Amino acid sequence: MVGRRKTNLEIGMSRLYVYEGKRTTTYYTIDRHNKYINLGHDLREAKKQLLELEGEAPEPGTIADYLDDLMKYRKRLVRSGKLSSRTVDSNEAEVIHLKEAFGKMTPKALKASHIWLYMHKYRGLESPIRANREIALLSTMFNGLLGADIVDRNPCVGVERNAEIPRDRLVTDGDLRSFMKYCWKNGDAGKRIALAAYLSYLTGKAQGQILKLTVDHIQRDGIDFAKRKRGANTFVEWTKLLRRTVDYALSMPAAKEPRFVVHNQAGDGYTESGFKALWHRRMGEWCKLGHDRFTFHDLRAKTVTDMSDQGRKASDLTGHRQESTIARVYDRRRVRKSAAVQ
Repeated sequence: MVGRRKTNLEIGMSRLYVYEGKRTTTYYTIDRHNKYINLGHDLREAKKQLLELEGEAPEPGTIADYLDDLMKYRKRLVRSGKLSSRTVDSNEAEVIHLKEAFGKMTPKALKASHIWLYMHKYRGLESPIRANREIALLSTMFNGLLGADIVDRNPCVGVERNAEIPRDRLVTDGDLRSFMKYCWKNGDAGKRIALAAYLSYLTGKAQGQILKLTVDHIQRDGIDFAKRKRGANTFVEWTKLLRRTVDYALSMPAAKEPRFVVHNQAGDGYTESGFKALWHRRMGEWCKLGHDRFTFHDLRAKTVTDMSDQGRKASDLTGHRQESTIARVYDRRRVRKSAAVQ
């Protein structure tokens, strides 16, 4: 059955038409030669394309419009493996607050004073660290608009951010052993959590990298980890302990031959949200026994701290390009030790 064609859309442009299919809506126009021109499925983009076809400058969008454009771009980066899905999930939540505050404004109308009030009088009073992250995302959007010559300044630049105290939870050897032992006694799901945690500690990799680790990454001499974000490619050479841990993880019961090193009962890889739920459940139970909570991300900090104590360069394992990130975020030595000058 053919979908209906509407020519009187009341969407502000007389030469813009719509085809309403069963699953998607498609916008189009018909030129003076009676040629059909597809303008896509997004109304705002369709209007923009039609104005460009007719030689008119598109109307400037609102900040909400440009934030939507930014999120579409960042989701493409996730699909190409250049950005973490967890980062974009956080961005989705950040966009909600930014739209509430600035969504109806045009980019040129936003001033540094608006950003300062958001940071220090409104959103920042409630959630100072989240406000920092939200303005950082807004600044990323403005950098893109600068490059496209839509604005001539980034109002986020130069505005003082809220102070952040680096996380200092240091996971001790005893903490890690105790948590892994507790998980190991709680069925196969608990063992999988313990194995993922130990792999993270041994390799210095983030949760997302551990969950995405497949048999394709396993080489004769070690594990070839894919590049993550802006970090460097890393190859982690085998030790007896690492080899044994990977082999044990692959041998865990599964309905089919697993492709992922850390896999569920069905033989599939864990989603980040699914693994996160399992982690929080076991961690909550362990903490009720009188232990202090730590995050999966704290394991990476333990790796860096232990390597620094051994005099090794931790960035060779983690893949960080900037040593300042290692020192600021991950090195949690409470006492720095060194021999005296000779």
